Amino acid sequence: MNENFNDKKEQDALKYLEQNFIADEDNNLESIQKVDLSYLDTVPSNEYMALPLNLLPCGLFYKIGTKISIRAAKVQEVQAYSVVDDNNYLDITEKMNGILSSCIKYYYGNGQGSYKDVRDGDRLFLIFMIRELTFPGGKNLSKDCTCPSGHEFKMELRATSSDKVQKSFVNYDIPEKLVKFFDNQERVFVFKIDGVDYKLAPPTIGIQEMFFGDIKTKIQGDKNPNVAFLKLASFMLYDRNNISEDGIKAKEQEFKRMDMKTFQILNQAVNQMLFGIKEMKNDCPSCGLEVHTDMSFPSGASNIFVIPNAFDEYFG
Repeated sequence: MNENFNDKKEQDALKYLEQNFIADEDNNLESIQKVDLSYLDTVPSNEYMALPLNLLPCGLFYKIGTKISIRAAKVQEVQAYSVVDDNNYLDITEKMNGILSSCIKYYYGNGQGSYKDVRDGDRLFLIFMIRELTFPGGKNLSKDCTCPSGHEFKMELRATSSDKVQKSFVNYDIPEKLVKFFDNQERVFVFKIDGVDYKLAPPTIGIQEMFFGDIKTKIQGDKNPNVAFLKLASFMLYDRNNISEDGIKAKEQEFKRMDMKTFQILNQAVNQMLFGIKEMKNDCPSCGLEVHTDMSFPSGASNIFVIPNAFDEYFG
């Protein structure tokens, strides 16, 4: 019953996106970075804003012709996210995916995809972009920081810049060792080992969802999931957003037949593939020194779609 209900919710969300897509294809990076965020008391816009893919941590890995657009989250979507369990990684991931399923449009060539086609490493970045559209006016989360000169200040968690605040997220770069293996046409890494081409790229959200489900099922059945297989296979299934249970079993058998040299090379390649938000960086407002800090949520993931001090500001 729950599975059918969830499937219906997903179908309804995708149907809604298809019927209400009004993205402006002329939107560019400058229009996103300088969007007017002065209307905090108004209802978030239903208009979708087209993104330049090079803004995303995994932007290089989308096929030529791919288009991604986002809109602000609505009240009911924020309400659904607000009950996220900060101590449950899978629940956090599922709640974020819920936001993406409603607030993203994904197109590849002449076809329409979904949030499941988005690269897993772009999830958090997109969540914060949606947040910045949803809560305009600079009501952002921040971390307490101290610069090398001893000045204390608050660094805001921001994916993009506005007229008032600079972005703070710093994305991982492609490791120098792997640059020469990147195929700019296919948007993947290609490793030729003993005459065989192995293609790897950051996995999609859909594949990660399937593998999380496989791990959860095995653990509930008192079985040990093959984590080494799931890690490598997700990068080898870069061009898919789903896989059946039988498909996972077939891929696992292929994995077990892999020779030692091939496994060692590919596994070490994947270990270098860090994509997403690396850290946060801003200049100290007092002395201008550059300050770096780790990417973390000040009060847990549940506070991403919370307006800080809203209660106190209204009643204070």
